[in-house]
Amino acid sequence: MSRLAESFCNSIRKLFSTYVYFNRKARVLAWSLTDPIPEVEPPTVDIEIRELRSEEIEHFKDIIRKEKAILWQRRLEEGKVALVAWHKGEVAWFGWVSVEFEHEPVFDVELKLKSDEGYLLDAYTRPEYRGSGLHTYMSVKRLQKLKEMGGRRAFGIAAKKNVASRKAHQRGGAVEVKEISHINIFGIKFHLWKDLKPEE
Repeated sequence: MSRLAESFCNSIRKLFSTYVYFNRKARVLAWSLTDPIPEVEPPTVDIEIRELRSEEIEHFKDIIRKEKAILWQRRLEEGKVALVAWHKGEVAWFGWVSVEFEHEPVFDVELKLKSDEGYLLDAYTRPEYRGSGLHTYMSVKRLQKLKEMGGRRAFGIAAKKNVASRKAHQRGGAVEVKEISHINIFGIKFHLWKDLKPEE
């Protein structure tokens, strides 16, 4: 297939999925923070872990867009916490913790949290550090931080297709409790929620 034809087909697929029909599926993950938080093997790379400071956001300009940098600044002002794993002065991983749910734009989801519940969001592992065990290890660190903040239960959302991320969370003690289908048919958007059995 020529590049022009491939580009045309991709454009048609994008238009179809945007305006005609799409069905994005996600899983809601839950952790109990009243039970012991699992111990996991440290990553295979040496890291330094610390909470993000405002003046460090500029170090992420090759990873995040300007709009997200502004969002991050607002999150810090709201008391949300980001943990960052540094390797030899370079960002290897980051992820956020909050005691308030932040709207999830991809799946257009809202979760109602109780006063003793928290949310893990916006985690990212740089490609060169994937497969090192870093994501699982840092997810556990986020759970520990949330517990320090008074949380007794934590939630997260992962795309159903993102099997690697889901498995990493499960190794850190997560249980998948619900499946969300975000459906768009000719601009009419709605959600279907399904409770999951342990084996699903």
